[in-house]
Amino acid sequence: MSEKQKPSYVVSLCGIMCGLALSLMFVLGMIPMFEYISSAMAGILIWVIRDRLGVKYGLVSYLAVGILCLLITPNYEASMIYLFLLGYYPIIREYLQKIRLKILRMAAKLMVYAAGAVAAYMILIFVFGLSDLFDGMDDFGKYSSLVLLGFGAFAFVMYDIFLGLFDPFYQNCLKPKIRKRMKY
Repeated sequence: MSEKQKPSYVVSLCGIMCGLALSLMFVLGMIPMFEYISSAMAGILIWVIRDRLGVKYGLVSYLAVGILCLLITPNYEASMIYLFLLGYYPIIREYLQKIRLKILRMAAKLMVYAAGAVAAYMILIFVFGLSDLFDGMDDFGKYSSLVLLGFGAFAFVMYDIFLGLFDPFYQNCLKPKIRKRMKY
């Protein structure tokens, strides 16, 4: 935290972004199939905190929103997707982008996705008792977890591409406007 960033600025920025992320998780998490979109949007809001204040504040804000999501939001799947995948990924993406070889960089990103997705659904099934996630899929049920993991990987790659396109837009358009409006 630089000398210009007073504690009141840090608390207000983190509070506003975390509150907005939590409200997105709560409202959009109740709409079917929006649990992924709400988790992705909440992760982008936490990414703004990381950009403005640093990794430490980004991680603390991510954890605060994640814990509150588990306690407040009715959709455990959205909370797990946020906690194990889309909440922290915009924070660590900067470090993954430093891998020089594109194929290794993509492999590392997909390994982060696979580990997070498998962990999230294992916790949903074995801790929260949501074993009926794949019920009712008949013959497709045998392979549904692998097919859904593949569709999720495709969506994750699209999210990564979006973050890559959003970063220059944020740096060149939004950040100067935010800096001009926020006197710190």
